[in-house]
Parts: sequence; structure tokens; C-alpha cells
Amino acid sequence: MTADCIYCVDTSALIHAWRRAYPPKRFPKLWDAIDQLIDDKRMIASLEVYFELQKKDDEVSEWAKERKDTLFHDIDETSQAAVVELMANYPKLVDTSTGKSGADPFVIALAKSPPTSTVVTQEAGGSAKSPKIPFVCQVEGLTCISVLEMIDNEDWVF
Repeated sequence: MTADCIYCVDTSALIHAWRRAYPPKRFPKLWDAIDQLIDDKRMIASLEVYFELQKKDDEVSEWAKERKDTLFHDIDETSQAAVVELMANYPKLVDTSTGKSGADPFVIALAKSPPTSTVVTQEAGGSAKSPKIPFVCQVEGLTCISVLEMIDNEDWVF
């Protein structure tokens, strides 16, 4: 990856990093580096990711609130058209009965919008019958990585 790589982050990546793998109390320098990506406009997220994070009033949602104007992007006409196309091609990408994965098409659509971004998610697998972000990204020609792979791409050492 190059230093100008833009990362489009999914809800699962932020929750996994914050709560499970890299809690800020133990990895403050990582979160400083993530803030630098955000400040450099190299990490973005759909506003739908923000809404998913706000469903639970916790430290991750508070962190997101503090970055609402810098990290999270509202959908534009290009992204809206991409969401419509994605949902037509992968109707089971969102579980409409539970609302689970509601941000997923928005994450992918934002990543597809110029300049194309690398999707960061902790989801794995997927198929045509049960699409998940990595499967859809592969079919759509987008790079999809985990948080640890993003750390490797950035060559961060803590």
C-alpha cells in the first residue's frame, strides 16, 4: 500500500479494535495514529457507521461523536446510486428483518466512490447466497482488509 491509501472503515472494524483487540487504554499510540489518518483524510466512514455506533451508548460511540465531522461522510448522489445497485445485486447484504448490517452497502458504496478506498472490516467470508462485505468487495473489485492488515499496510510499530 502507498502512503496515500484511503481506508473506508466498517462498524465491525471499529468495535473489534476498540473493545477486543486494541483497547485505547492499552494501545493509545494506535488510536493516535488512527486520529492522524482521520486528520489526513485517509480514513473515512459512512454516516451509517456512525448511526450503528450510536445504538450503544459507550466509549466507542463517544469516540465517534468526537469525530463526527471529520471521519463520517454523508452519502452523495454517486454513493446513493452505488447503494441502489449493490442492493439490487446483493439483496441479502442487509438483513431487513433485523436491520443488521445496515451500514454495509453504504460502506462499500463510499469505498467505490472516487477516489476508491480500501475497505477495513472484521467481517469474513460470504457468498452469493449470504453476502458479506469481503465477498461483495471481491466481486466489485475492491480491496478489503482487517484492522491488523491496515496496521501492517501503514507499517506501524508500537
